Amino acid sequence: MNKQADSKKNRLLTVVVVLFTLASIVFLFFKLSTYPDYDTLLHELKSLPKDNFKWLIFTLLLLPFNWLTESVKWKVILSETQKINLKLAFKSVLAGFTTGFFTPNRLGDFAGRIYFLDSSNRKTGITLSLINSLTQNIAIALFGIPAAFIFFSSQRKESMISPSYFVLLVIILILLLAVFLLLPSISKKIKSAKISEFLKGINNFSKVKLLSVLLLSILRFGVFSLQFYTLLRFFGIPLSANEAILAILSNYLFVTFTPSIGLTDPVIRSSYALFFIGTFSGNMPGIVLSGTGIWLINQVISMLVGNIFIFHKTRNTV
Repeated sequence: MNKQADSKKNRLLTVVVVLFTLASIVFLFFKLSTYPDYDTLLHELKSLPKDNFKWLIFTLLLLPFNWLTESVKWKVILSETQKINLKLAFKSVLAGFTTGFFTPNRLGDFAGRIYFLDSSNRKTGITLSLINSLTQNIAIALFGIPAAFIFFSSQRKESMISPSYFVLLVIILILLLAVFLLLPSISKKIKSAKISEFLKGINNFSKVKLLSVLLLSILRFGVFSLQFYTLLRFFGIPLSANEAILAILSNYLFVTFTPSIGLTDPVIRSSYALFFIGTFSGNMPGIVLSGTGIWLINQVISMLVGNIFIFHKTRNTV
């Protein structure tokens, strides 16, 4: 009877993942077919010095490191629930990019990730996927909040963002950190059997393991921030070290905590890029294209690779 129930759950998850995957592909084709700035992109590319293309190569070469840090982090997070190798963690992470592509703030990421786990561990996998996202948001806030505060102060833009707003952000960050570090203790106190099924992989987390996950999130944040910097250089936007740190970290803080879906993500990224990067550069077309470009490289390429892994597993499952 349990085998039949597991078989039904596996088929249901397969259907959900396939539907998410197909929806992601449809959304992507729609977005690419309605993109209004192809003429600007072609004009900018033609006008760029050939030497600038080395920066594009750097951006693309950093993409596997982006994937690698996220895969190692996912492997560590899963270690108390299911031992997986780096290859399977990599497939799981890329599948998550696919299923999360068109959902608000990539909430559908968990469906792709748990698709590669044993059926007995999938409920816990949902919770661990949320914890994974939580740690990345904490890492971004940890560096983004002070960067944004310095940015607005140095640019005399205090009137646009109230100081109380930053106080609120700091309080939220402290609360998130406290909840994150106390997760094992909290999960052990929950007696409900149904809820415990979702938390069983958290009980044995040590403080060292939690901190290692947070450090991996910080490392990944550094990687995709560097990617954004190299893409800005590709489009002819040179920034000093101080300008790059303040603008890029502030940009990611606001991008992260603004509700979005795959379709609106490039618009939001470009808007914030114009605001923060535009403070230090007048190359508006280049800034907009950088904001869209980082979405294409980190989100779209990842989603397309994830499609391959999902369809390969689906074919073997069915």
